[in-house]
Formats: sequence, structure tokens, C-alpha cells
Amino acid sequence: MSNGSPPSNADRSTIILGRYALGPLLGSGAFGSVHRGRSLVGDKPVAIKLQHLDGSAHLPRFEREAQSLARIIHPHVVRVLDFGHLDDGSAVLVMEFVEGRSLDLLVEKLGGVMPWREAVRLMIGVFDGLDAAHEASVIHRDVKPQNILVTASTPAVAKIIDFGIARATDGNSRPITMKGQVLGSLGYMAPEQLLGVEVDARSDVYAAGSVLYELLSGRPAFAGSGMKLVAAKLQNEGPSDVPRSSPAHDWPDALSAIVAKTLRRKPEERHSTAYDVSMELQSVLRPMRTTTR
Repeated sequence: MSNGSPPSNADRSTIILGRYALGPLLGSGAFGSVHRGRSLVGDKPVAIKLQHLDGSAHLPRFEREAQSLARIIHPHVVRVLDFGHLDDGSAVLVMEFVEGRSLDLLVEKLGGVMPWREAVRLMIGVFDGLDAAHEASVIHRDVKPQNILVTASTPAVAKIIDFGIARATDGNSRPITMKGQVLGSLGYMAPEQLLGVEVDARSDVYAAGSVLYELLSGRPAFAGSGMKLVAAKLQNEGPSDVPRSSPAHDWPDALSAIVAKTLRRKPEERHSTAYDVSMELQSVLRPMRTTTR
């Protein structure tokens, strides 16, 4: 096939951008599909995200994702390696290939609840990655378990993916979201995001806090769906505690307080930065010092 020809899922020999061999489909979302691929230079595995053939309206989001990822160099954020267009004008985003699985699938394998120390350790990485994004003037706006990859390495490492609806906050990028438009995943969106008002780093803090709550408790921070879920988030100040499911999952009270603070309804009552959350979570993991006389 010629370079740049629109690939089909069945044809795994397609050469993309003249530099990458397209491999099997890994997953598909609203804006595009992600395939495993291989770099023809160095024979290294890559992940190739292809814009849907009928998704010309999504081209700006592909370009925004490439721009956002290019700003962020951090071990807990997936790296962008290349970006280009096929002959039909659709976009291609090439990223580092992460051997592992998404956080939601990992938790499902564990039975719905993750040991609290491992949950905290992984989420420290997520908050650190978000802090790097925020320092690069990028708000993710769609932090959820499906957008967190966990490597198969030991120890496992969390990596944030899918900056397709991210927003740049430096004023140098043209907005592609209409004022008042609500984008994101309902179960993890902060109240201000649900209202369609301007979001900042504290909205990502809320979303990541929701993920941590779910890892610890095995259930969402707020029950319900649709408008019931929206109403619960807008009316409540936030969960006051994280339930302890069993003695085996009995974590420190300080951890419950940290998670509860990330989920406060008013942004000014949450942690100001993802870095602040990371530091507090690290303090929970440190063993308590004992003194002898």
C-alpha cells in the first residue's frame, strides 16, 4: 500500500508516515483508534493513534493532543514521538508504547478494590504527572481509570494518556471548546466542569481524587447516573470520609482526609495543586518513626 493510505484494521502491513508499521488494534474511542505499531528505525514498539476516517471535525483535537503532549516531559505522562497527516487529511499521533493495561482493567482483575498502599503509590505518580501538565499550562479535563495506563513492570508505573480534550491555559492556543460546552466523563468531572465554567488545575485534582476514592472503596465517590449524579455533586460539599471495607484495607485517617479534601465541591476548598496532593500522599506512605529511650 502507498504511504499515507487510510489503513483498515484488517491490514496490518500499512506503513504510516513512511516511518512506522501499523499493527493490531488496541482500542477505539470517540475520536480515533489506537494500534500497536513498530518504528522502522530502531525496530521499537510504538502506539499509533489514528483519527477516524469520518471524523474530520475532530482534527483540531488530535492536533491539540499532540501539542499538549509535546509540552510535557514526565515519566508519568505518555510521551508523544511523532505527529502527521495521511493523504486523506486525517491525523496520526505516534506515542510511546506502554506494556500494561488501563487502571480500570487492572482493578477489575483485583476484584474491584486495590490494596491501599499500592493505590496511593500509583496515584502519587498520577498527581505528579498532572502537576507536570499543569506546569506546562495544560489541564487534562478527563482524568479517569480508562485514561491511566499501568505498566507491567515491577514496580508498576502509572502513565496518564488521552489529552484529546485537554485545554491550554497560556492563552497561546485557539479554544476549540465552545463556552459553556461540557466535556469529560460524568463520574469524575468536578462540579465546576459540570456547570461548563472555566476549569483549572483543581478540576484535575478533583478527578484524580475521584479515581483514588474508587480504588480504595470499590465504588464511585458519588452514586447515581445522569442528572441524579450531577445533582449529587452540585448539592453536596463532598464525601466526608472514605469507608474502610475491611480490616485488610484499613488505611490511616490522614488518607481519608486527603481524599475528602480533593473532592470538595468548591475549588477553593481543595488542594491548590496536584503537587500538594502528591506530597501529602507521600507522607501517608512513610513509616511512622518510633523513638526509644
